[in-house]
Order: sequence, then structure tokens, then C-alpha cells
Amino acid sequence: MVAERIEGLRLPRTQRRQQILAAAAQAFAETGFHGTSLADVATRVGVSQPGLLHHYPNKQALILAVLEERDDEDSRYLDETFRDGDPTVVEWLMALCELNARRPELVRLYTVTAAESLDPAHPAHEFFQHRYQRIRRIMAERIAADQRKGRVDRALDPEHVATEVMAVMDGLQLQWLMRPPVDMCARFRAYLERWSAGGEDAAPAGGRRLSADA
Repeated sequence: MVAERIEGLRLPRTQRRQQILAAAAQAFAETGFHGTSLADVATRVGVSQPGLLHHYPNKQALILAVLEERDDEDSRYLDETFRDGDPTVVEWLMALCELNARRPELVRLYTVTAAESLDPAHPAHEFFQHRYQRIRRIMAERIAADQRKGRVDRALDPEHVATEVMAVMDGLQLQWLMRPPVDMCARFRAYLERWSAGGEDAAPAGGRRLSADA
């Protein structure tokens, strides 16, 4: 395994990269993309700036690596949690909420960076556009699958419900980061259960029902 010697410590390259990503995530969460410097990240890790650039050639590459690593971590966690099961969409979403509740810095990172990325010139602009499209599609597919299994009211429009679920999750995460925090996962579960139980009155406020001839 490739290793490097920094400040007397010999670390595998993959371990050093993980240290850099963790430090960068904290820095970006605290001060945003524009307020974070590579020198600051290098100092947090305890490496030189040239040493940092050996792994990530610029700040744009670093922020994208941080965001992609967080999404990969989510996927690994969900795959492991439900490796031997068939979770409902509510169980799947609640597992993600409970994971986020244990890592406020990463939630802050995404909240701050998503807002910054509204600027088309931001390096994560396309990342977040594609991410929201991908998550909306995956969520709609899971809702539709639960409808086929009788777990969710079949009259609901999966695309509309998925869009609303994402908005509720983002809004609760923002309020949770404030002081005093709301009970993010309890509120999220209560919201999900309002439309997941089925029945004529199960539709969320914005979860449009399909027309009879849809």
C-alpha cells in the first residue's frame, strides 16, 4: 500500500485522504466554500499545502470529493442497515434521518453548500442539481414500490410526494441546526406517517392524488 511520511507519521494514502476530507468537511461547514482556504484545511490536518495539493489539486476538487464521500457514506450505511430486509420507504427515510441526527457537522455542510450552490458559478452547482434529481427519482421509485405492495395509498402521485418529502427533510434539518433545536426525527416520522398509512385522508398537503384516468 502506498504510504507517505508527514510530521514523522507514516500513513496509508487512503487514511490521509480520509483525514483531509474530514477536516475539509468541517471547514466548509463552518465558513462555506468561499470562506475556506486550502491553507486552513492543511493546518487542520497537520500537513503542508503542497502535501494537500498532492491529493486534491484545487479547492473545487476538494469540495466535490467531500460531498461525494458523504453521499457514498449514506449509501453504504443504508445498504448495511437493510442488507437482509425489505424496508418500507418510511423505514428507509427514518434510517437516513437518524444517521444525520448523529452528525450535525455534515448536515450543516450540506445546508450551507446547497444554499451557496444556487450560484451557477459555484463548483457544486451541477452536483446539487443532479443530486436532487437523482434523490427525487429514487424516492419516487420507492414510494411507487410501496404502493404496489399495499404499504402506501395508491392514489398518491409518487413524484409529488417525493418532492414534498425532500422539502420537509431540508426544512427540518435547517430548523434542527438552529437553537433551540427541534426534534428533527420525531417531527419527520410524524409527517411521514400521515401519508404512509393509506386511506382517503392520508395524502400530504402537497402530495397530489392521481386522477381517476391517470
